[in-house]
Amino acid sequence: MMDMWQTVRKGFIKALEALLMTMVAVLTLTVLWGVFTRFCLGKQAEYTDELARVLLVWVSMVGAALAFGEKAHLGVDFFVNKLHPQARKVLSMIVQIVTIALAVVVFVSGGWGLAMGQMGQQLPTLPISRGMVYMAVPLGGAFIILFALENLVSIIKTPADQLGAQTKSEG
Repeated sequence: MMDMWQTVRKGFIKALEALLMTMVAVLTLTVLWGVFTRFCLGKQAEYTDELARVLLVWVSMVGAALAFGEKAHLGVDFFVNKLHPQARKVLSMIVQIVTIALAVVVFVSGGWGLAMGQMGQQLPTLPISRGMVYMAVPLGGAFIILFALENLVSIIKTPADQLGAQTKSEG
C-alpha cells in the first residue's frame, strides 16, 4: 500500500513540476514577446501584460503548493530542535493541523468565494473569466491540504526519537 502511494505521489509531483515548468516557460516567452513588440515593433502586443499576470498568479500558487509538498519552503527550526523529541513531534503535528485549517479557511473557502464572485467578468484581452484566474487559489490550497495531511500521517506514524532524522533526510 505504501509503495503504491509513493508511486502515485511521485507521479503527482512530476505532473505538478511539468505544469509549473510549462507555465514558467510560457510566462517567460510572453514577457519576452511583450518586450520585443514594444521596443522593436513600436506597439506592445495587447495580451502580453494580462497573460503574464494570469500566469504569475498560477505559478505562485502551484509553486507554493509544490514547495510545501517537497518540503522546500523556508522553515526556522533552531529552537524546535532544542525541544524533547516528544515535544517536537507534538509541535510538528500542531503545525500541520494549523496549516490545514488556514489552507481550508483562507485558500479553499476564501479563494473559492473570490473565484466564483469573478466568474462573470471577462478579462479585457484574453478569452477567459477573472474567476478562472483566481481558481489557482483554491486549487493551490487543496494541494497544500493534501501535502499537509500526508505530512501529518507521516509524523503520527514515526516514533518521536526518529522524527528529526527523518525530516532532515527528506528535506
